[in-house]
Amino acid sequence: MSDLVIGIDSSTTATKAIAWTPEGHAVAEGRAEIPLSSPEPNLYEQDPEDWWASTRTALAQVTAAVDPGRIRAVSISNQRETLGIFRRDGSAVRPAMVWLDDRARPVVDELANAVGTDPDGTPSIHRISGKPVDVIPAVNRIYWMRRHEPERHDATDFFSDVHGYLTFRLTGRWATSWASADPLG
Repeated sequence: MSDLVIGIDSSTTATKAIAWTPEGHAVAEGRAEIPLSSPEPNLYEQDPEDWWASTRTALAQVTAAVDPGRIRAVSISNQRETLGIFRRDGSAVRPAMVWLDDRARPVVDELANAVGTDPDGTPSIHRISGKPVDVIPAVNRIYWMRRHEPERHDATDFFSDVHGYLTFRLTGRWATSWASADPLG
């Protein structure tokens, strides 16, 4: 019996977990839906507890099919640009704002103008962050929250992506990858 690596993919609509052999063969799979709410047109939110519940369900399906003692590592991929807002203990300050949420559109240009323009006319925010002047980068929702929900903004200990939250739930430590963190600004 060979060792296994679990790949977890927490996307916008579901979490998938797959157990892989070192040779790259999938030997077990699990999947669980993640609810998506839209409290108003073009606003999209998720409860981070649903990310965790779907991850637990998908992992339970995998570990029902393979010996958990064979698992040597876990890797996480996630819906990028979704913004979770947390207290130190992992509880959510507010529902997460999903990457396709449009509420920050009114402040995108304001933030870009506040950061300035490079000598060649390119928005400095692009040079600094690598991100376009667009509503999708999570940093825009942080800025929106600072302007429109200052009490919640000030109550926040961590702005995190889905990856960081799942890492916290799995290990008790807040950590994420560079690739997942870059949309946060």
